[in-house]
Amino acid sequence: METTPLGTTDESVSALCLGTMYFGSRTDPETSWDILDAYYEAGGRFLDTANKYATWVDGYDEPESEPLLGEWMAERGNREKLFVATKVGFPYPGVERGLSPEQIEREVEGSLDRLGVDTIDLLYAHGDDYDTSQEAYMEAFHRLVEDGTVRHLGASNFFAWRLARANRIAAENDWTPFSVVQPRFSYLVPNRGEDFGRQVPATDELVIYCEEHDIPFVPFSPLLQGAYGREDRPIPDEYVNTENRLKTRTVERIADEHDATGNQVVLAWMTRRDPAAIPLFGCSSVAQLEENLASLSVDLSDAELERLDEIDRLGDVNW
Repeated sequence: METTPLGTTDESVSALCLGTMYFGSRTDPETSWDILDAYYEAGGRFLDTANKYATWVDGYDEPESEPLLGEWMAERGNREKLFVATKVGFPYPGVERGLSPEQIEREVEGSLDRLGVDTIDLLYAHGDDYDTSQEAYMEAFHRLVEDGTVRHLGASNFFAWRLARANRIAAENDWTPFSVVQPRFSYLVPNRGEDFGRQVPATDELVIYCEEHDIPFVPFSPLLQGAYGREDRPIPDEYVNTENRLKTRTVERIADEHDATGNQVVLAWMTRRDPAAIPLFGCSSVAQLEENLASLSVDLSDAELERLDEIDRLGDVNW
């Protein structure tokens, strides 16, 4: 699998990141292992999970994704070849939402134990915490990097101004900054003012800030749950507008020209946009995994990229 630089971290990671949210819960352990094996055999090395995955599924009050990954890595003996990301900050049974230093430390210890690892390659703040000072949580994250428990920091579901402020605080104190972001981001742009709960969509401001500071996107929900290529998955209501209808038609036409699916075209667009994003995709079968991986073989021309971008693109703002 192709690799891509991870911003200013001096790391190179797989061009497609495998999300393991439902591994061990909605996706049974055997299928989860099959998907992990197939991803690894294809050269994939970038795995994403979180401390709370997926405790909202009926019958699963305890985290299942991290323990399953830990068992798989131990059995395969491949931990040192992988780049593993996890997250803290969102609530789950017995754990409140927040980024207090005490909670960060406690939850990271839990993730290390469940994953069976000594170090987390990339730790995200799963969401911002307005009740804890940014100085307090940035210092707490920095301490984890200093003691070798965490290698790199990321911010998920942050507004641009809060990300910028957190990184300014880090710079002023010579602490570790957030060097990766994980927003809700896809080819279609949601209508202004749509409410996605705790999920924060990318905005022009976030895109521009990250481009100027070489902070890579590892976006979640890049395919809107398969809406670009499955008849049973319509475009979500939050994305229904004239521009997105034009975008959808453009994706369909380019997909036909390449004998590809719309999902593959969107993933190819993400990995080839400038700057490239590293899509975080989930799947529930090896067949879905193979469809997504095949996007790396969809060779979009400059003209096709221009066709996709000319309708509307986040960050393309004339000040």
